[in-house]
Amino acid sequence: MDCLTDIFSHLCGQDRCFVVDGAALPVCQRCLGLYAGAAVTGAWLAMSGTWRRGLPSRSIVLVNVAMLLTAMAGGMHAIDLGPMWRLICGLWTGHVTMLWLVLGAAHLFHLSRAVVRPQPPWTRRDRLQAVALAAGLTMLAAAFGPLRWLGWDFWTAVVSLGAAMLLGALLAATVAVAVWFSHAALRGFPFSRTSAAPEKLTDRKRHQVSSQNAKRSRSVEPPTMSAH
Repeated sequence: MDCLTDIFSHLCGQDRCFVVDGAALPVCQRCLGLYAGAAVTGAWLAMSGTWRRGLPSRSIVLVNVAMLLTAMAGGMHAIDLGPMWRLICGLWTGHVTMLWLVLGAAHLFHLSRAVVRPQPPWTRRDRLQAVALAAGLTMLAAAFGPLRWLGWDFWTAVVSLGAAMLLGALLAATVAVAVWFSHAALRGFPFSRTSAAPEKLTDRKRHQVSSQNAKRSRSVEPPTMSAH
């Protein structure tokens, strides 16, 4: 217990922590939501296979932007409605962060392939699941009080799992960006050479055609007039 508290003290201010089984959790209310939301979202992406698809549709983007802006307002204490509100803001932040880290990394890895094929788009089922997950996270915050009976060990395990998944997603996104930049640089030079090649070939072909036409015009002699 003390070991985990010391570890998370480097990541969280550990202020306003929920008390479970008579002991404070190793993270604050917002960080509890952050790691729990990341864990739930990561599990959904893995089990549903949504991480293989392309970037979300516009409707999901708008929902995520609204969630993140609201969570930021809560994080900056512009809107503070109590412990459950802080937990909701953390859950929304963890959900959006994990979603875009994973999908962004998968998208960049896909673009770095030698042959880039279109990724399967989000289906209606995927969009409904994403919206239902966001609503379910809100309900999870409302039900946290009755769920405290799960115990300190359970919620600490959720926090540890979410932190590990966020770290893994962040590392994957960093590697994806590096790989994409390296492939873009390697492809950029051949592209620049090949882009000029058609113009040179066209000029050369034009010159050959003009020279051939000139030779043909010389070889064709005008008909001679017979003397009467």
